[in-house]
Amino acid sequence: MIKYVCGFMFSEDLKRVVLIKKNKPDWQRGLFNGVGGKIEKAESSFDAMAREFEEETGVKTDPVDWWYFNMETDEKEWMVRFFFCKGDVDACKTMEEEEVVVHDTVSIYSLPVIPNLLEIIPRAVLLLIARS
Repeated sequence: MIKYVCGFMFSEDLKRVVLIKKNKPDWQRGLFNGVGGKIEKAESSFDAMAREFEEETGVKTDPVDWWYFNMETDEKEWMVRFFFCKGDVDACKTMEEEEVVVHDTVSIYSLPVIPNLLEIIPRAVLLLIARS
């Protein structure tokens, strides 16, 4: 089974979120998703989230900055763990092939996004509000 992480950094006021415009895999091409990637061997999902976020956005975070809140799996081939945090979204830049963009959290409903983001992002915002 291939294990992945996917994370969403929100602005302090929760009005903006960092997304990445996907080039691959083919079924995600042109769609916005959270920032993430594969969990490496002997790496925790929290460590993978911090590493992937820095590789893709140039912003260093600590694994303890990330809050795990959801998992999706097909139970055979793949599993994705979802995370969120608050941070300096304006510091995020495109570091690799896929474009990093900061969007208003409300605008996700008019963007071409991975379909599950329409449920996952609002859930993360509600959890962040509850933590405040």
